[in-house]
Amino acid sequence: MTIHKVPLESFLIYGSVSSDISGSELHMTTNATINTLFSRTDTPIKSYIYLPDKYKLPFRIDMTVKIDSPAMYLIIGKGHIAIGTDGLDNRSITSIVGEEFKPRQHKANNNISIGEFVHISVIYGRRAMQLIINGESRYYSKKDAYIISPLLDTEFRDGFELKLACDKRTLLTLASFTIIEYEDSEPEFIPESASAYVLPPPCLSVAEKPTIIYCIQGLEQQLQQTILDTDKYLCETLKKSMKFKRKIEGGYPYAKITYVSPLGFSYKLSISGQTMTHSMGWIDYNTKREQEKYGGIKKADYSIITLEKLAEKSRDFANKMFFQMKECAGCYGYCIHRNHYEYNGKKKISCGGTIQFKMFPSEFVDARKVIEAIDEIVQADTSV
Repeated sequence: MTIHKVPLESFLIYGSVSSDISGSELHMTTNATINTLFSRTDTPIKSYIYLPDKYKLPFRIDMTVKIDSPAMYLIIGKGHIAIGTDGLDNRSITSIVGEEFKPRQHKANNNISIGEFVHISVIYGRRAMQLIINGESRYYSKKDAYIISPLLDTEFRDGFELKLACDKRTLLTLASFTIIEYEDSEPEFIPESASAYVLPPPCLSVAEKPTIIYCIQGLEQQLQQTILDTDKYLCETLKKSMKFKRKIEGGYPYAKITYVSPLGFSYKLSISGQTMTHSMGWIDYNTKREQEKYGGIKKADYSIITLEKLAEKSRDFANKMFFQMKECAGCYGYCIHRNHYEYNGKKKISCGGTIQFKMFPSEFVDARKVIEAIDEIVQADTSV
């Protein structure tokens, strides 16, 4: 048995990542959108921190880590384990030997408390693998593809690479990282949880028509109130100009609340228990029928005009919103949602021009500023 207590300064940077060590903690964030669908290629994430060495099975990884918003990813070989992703994540685990793209193969409860340090252990033995969070078994399997894979004696004969990644703008704080290589012995597993984790349904339903309060009940109180205030602003204050219509899918703990304007603009809240994200953008119409109805892939796109409007009050804020615009990460290969934008001398290939926000009340204030600017543009344009 070999125990590697990894010095945090051993981690190296690859791609669009900012990282620093302060005291006994490593802080990292990703500065560009990453591909987290795991639906086409092995380990598609292109921005991460990593260790220069490889580690041989069987091994155990222990880390103490904190994230301020969803989500983080432990990348091992050609597979990964996602932590704190949306409850509808269909591929929260993929095999470390790769070539595992079918959704919903692993029933893993990867929920963690946001903003708090958690202890995560991942064990890869010769006969089983396990995910443990704060001493609780969250996933256990004797059927992972790597266990019987011939690639262990060929491609991975020298061991597996280890990487850490997080979603764009998520702050990941790493306090410790240890790897134990067991060589000729087998890691010790802990008993599985008494009740098996049940995957949520693969898609959300609109049949039950729940209230917003019901959908957001798991969120912190201040955040709940911010969402209710935002709903009132969109549906009442902007009723005559933007003419938003609200659609609620799912319920609790998983829900999506979408506000759609006939101008071709939408604002979406995705809620997963105690976490959520929100985003806005000019709608891309996917079907030929929609494109014929609305005159193209987009009915309108005021992305750059909106940034210019925001810059009249604050150039820094406008630049910030351009930075938060989602980059195209090549999720599905060819994509009709790829759009080219240029603002303030900078160019970006974006996934639909979507602007993404984190789960803080202050970010709802930012989202409202953007919508207010759009509303001003709409009211001033008599042709709209």
